[in-house]
Amino acid sequence: MKKRIDDMTAQDKDAFMLEFRRSIEKQGLSWPGMKAKIQNDIDATFDDEKFLKMSPDFMIDAAYARKEFKEKPELVDYLLWTLKFTTHSDVVEW
Repeated sequence: MKKRIDDMTAQDKDAFMLEFRRSIEKQGLSWPGMKAKIQNDIDATFDDEKFLKMSPDFMIDAAYARKEFKEKPELVDYLLWTLKFTTHSDVVEW
C-alpha cells in the first residue's frame, strides 16, 4: 500500500508497523532489540538532560524531531517522521 503520512488511519499505521517489524526480522535482527533501541532514541530525544549529552551528529536529527513534535511521539509516528525526514517525501509504502 502507498499513502501520504497525513492521510494514514490507525489501521494503516498498524499495518505499516507489522510490515516494518517483518522487514527487520527478515534481516535477521531482533525486533524486541530494535524496538527497544528506537524507543531509547525517542526517550533520549525528548529528555532535556539526555539530549544535551548526545553526540553532535545525532543531536542535529533529534533537534529536528523536537521541533516537529511538541511532546514525545509514539513509536510509529516517530518512524514515519524519520522516513519523511530522510526521504524528503510524505508518502510511505508498506
